[in-house]
Amino acid sequence: MAILITTDGNCRQRWLRVTFWLIAIALGALYAWDARHLMNGDGLSYLDMGDAYVHGHWNLTINTLWSPLYAWILGLALLVLNPSPYWEFSIVHLVNFAIYLCALGCFDFFLRELIRYHREQKAVTDKDGFVTLPEWTWQMLGYILFLWSSLSLIGVSGVIPDMCVAALVYLASGILLRIRRQAAGWPAFVLLGLVLGFGYLAKAPMFLLAFVFLMVSMFSVGNLRRAAPRVLAAAAVFLLVGGPFIIALSKTKGRLTVGDSGKLNYIWHVNGIPSRHWQGGSSSGNTPEHPTRKISDIPAIYEFGNPVGGTYPPWYDPSYWYEGVNPHFGLSEQMKALVVNARLYYQLLFSMANLGLIVGLLILLYTGRKKWRMKYMAEHWSLLIPALVAMVMYLPVHMETRYIGAFVVLLWLGLFSSVRLPDDQRSIRILALVIIITVIPMANAIGLTPTHPKAYSAVRAILKREEAPAHIHWQVAECLHRIGVQPGDKVAVIWPEYLHVSPNPYWARLARVKVIADMPIKDRSDSGLAGHEVESQTIEIFAKTGAKVIVAEKLPDYVSTTGWQRLGDTDFYAYLLMK
Repeated sequence: MAILITTDGNCRQRWLRVTFWLIAIALGALYAWDARHLMNGDGLSYLDMGDAYVHGHWNLTINTLWSPLYAWILGLALLVLNPSPYWEFSIVHLVNFAIYLCALGCFDFFLRELIRYHREQKAVTDKDGFVTLPEWTWQMLGYILFLWSSLSLIGVSGVIPDMCVAALVYLASGILLRIRRQAAGWPAFVLLGLVLGFGYLAKAPMFLLAFVFLMVSMFSVGNLRRAAPRVLAAAAVFLLVGGPFIIALSKTKGRLTVGDSGKLNYIWHVNGIPSRHWQGGSSSGNTPEHPTRKISDIPAIYEFGNPVGGTYPPWYDPSYWYEGVNPHFGLSEQMKALVVNARLYYQLLFSMANLGLIVGLLILLYTGRKKWRMKYMAEHWSLLIPALVAMVMYLPVHMETRYIGAFVVLLWLGLFSSVRLPDDQRSIRILALVIIITVIPMANAIGLTPTHPKAYSAVRAILKREEAPAHIHWQVAECLHRIGVQPGDKVAVIWPEYLHVSPNPYWARLARVKVIADMPIKDRSDSGLAGHEVESQTIEIFAKTGAKVIVAEKLPDYVSTTGWQRLGDTDFYAYLLMK
């Protein structure tokens, strides 16, 4: 009887699974609750797009940067629950928590398929006394990897579609493993195409990765003649799901396109063109066809009231404002981007959580069978290829850990799948040591140890009944309503560029107003803009845009407070232009 495989019974595995589910639910709920009043720029655009879909404003729905699936989910949730402005962001984070639970379910399906795959390989691998890792190890390693990836790399606090992508990646990977086990027929390929189609609707880069998954499915069958029609069926379903959106995008832009996220990110992160209010003038000769309108040089003021919708039009559809700007290759720019992204990968690889995984894997590879090591690793190409392609795809342009969270999990589980250990008690002791080495750093990263206070902040607030964190943006929205600003009004914004690289008019979403002009402040104490005359001219310029009120975050030192009203206990001030 194989010691490594039978050390753990079905009952123990079931309890281990239940324990991790409870931990995952508790941590996800705490993280979501702690972020209940937070919002981000991407989330603002997704919320506006969701409203456009559910209310039938079709001219505002087609967007080549933001994909529609996450917007549909948010829009439907807000339509059904119809929260007050105070609770709107909280409902959004509740939706994020629900998506996180869906990702957990999809990962559970993937992990069970991986365990079944190894179980079926056991009869082959243990003939010479070497076996794969036991099932309890896959449970421990798999779930802690999921928690670390979901809570630290992707996160539940950001209003972003990356958790949707992770759920669909896990689902697609589980289907591939089922195909490799020869346990699936035509329905699995149809389901794979459906999942990949929704993956593209969740995020545009999944369009390219979908063909990687389809290629892997082709070679997973073992017989190319039998695989070809099934893969074609999967591809047809994929195009059936994603095709209407591609047609709508292409019709809107007047050119064939599956999305402009790659193009825009290359322009911003490689070519170094600013992501807002760029008026042209780079060495490449690129000039946007219709940039935001610069209506003042000193101070710099931009107007963008039409034709783009959304709470903050420059970020609702950046592809409109950058139409006509094309990426250009420059060796020095490209090398700089590669170095920046490679450094981020290096920092991720040698983070404390990853160091534990590296050390644990090396110990197991040293202890286990050294002959055919690369052969065993190559056997799990169905996990490694999608993971490596995804990570390489982001390397030349722009990388954030949330983009690759699910693929990091696939990579590590694929690498650990190459381990073959002697079937004896010594291997059990080494496995216990490795689990400690790998689990503790990741547990610390996600808040399961006392040295990481983030996960406990919400618990402390609940147990001690501490006052809830201030909902600043709701306060600003309420104060604006009190001074006469109504839903549908137009507003102008002065925002401190020296504090953050983009404006955060999340209060405008809650107040149901539209930002039509803004003025970025590079230095709070810029004496060159001081003086009553300059201030009067600035107010007059804003008034000509049709804005009813100017809202300033952290009023500059050189601005006279005469006529400005502080909004509640916040650092925001308002200046009424129209009574």
